[in-house]
Amino acid sequence: MAGEIGRSSPFFPLVGFFLGLILVFLSRLLESYLATEILSVVLVTSLLWMTRALHLAGLQRTFDRLGEEEKVADAFEAVAKSHVGILGLLATLGVLAFKFRAIEVMGEASTQGLLLAPVLGRWSMVSLVFGSDWNHEERDAISLERVSGWHLFFATLLALALVVVVSDRLGLWIALWISLFTLLSRAYLHRRLAGIGLSSLGAVGEISEALALVLFATL
Repeated sequence: MAGEIGRSSPFFPLVGFFLGLILVFLSRLLESYLATEILSVVLVTSLLWMTRALHLAGLQRTFDRLGEEEKVADAFEAVAKSHVGILGLLATLGVLAFKFRAIEVMGEASTQGLLLAPVLGRWSMVSLVFGSDWNHEERDAISLERVSGWHLFFATLLALALVVVVSDRLGLWIALWISLFTLLSRAYLHRRLAGIGLSSLGAVGEISEALALVLFATL
């Protein structure tokens, strides 16, 4: 795994865009046959299947660690034992609920939201990694030093180009909120967990994706 994030990070938003294209295709294909409530479940489930729910699992593990009252090392030991805590479970259910409901009520902005939410979620992951400290106590550690400023620049350029083409000003406003959330998340994770890991990377990506869907549904 070492170095893979660095080499591939400029293309993270493009991966998200292809996922979004599949979601839009499924939505157009099924919207005449399914109620919006059921269609939203189908779309979110399809996204989880395409990503193998890896990021959602990272969300659960991260919130379980944040919920630990013991020292950080004990939290990592709990994760290693596949401990599932109530905080991680609630965070997972909450993010899924926001996604379900946002897609359900998105209306005319559904195409923009479905296309760009995966883009912005993966862009937030690149932004989180750049300049972050890696907590080497986590298993499957990677070399964050390989994620350079050029990687972030090209990922940002690609993400914002897609945002402008698909959604113009609204997309840029939402991208701004996603970037602010990512910066705050980085500071918080460094303070609480002394760095980031693969699980916290997935957690920020999942929450950013859900936040983008909610903003497209409400703005």
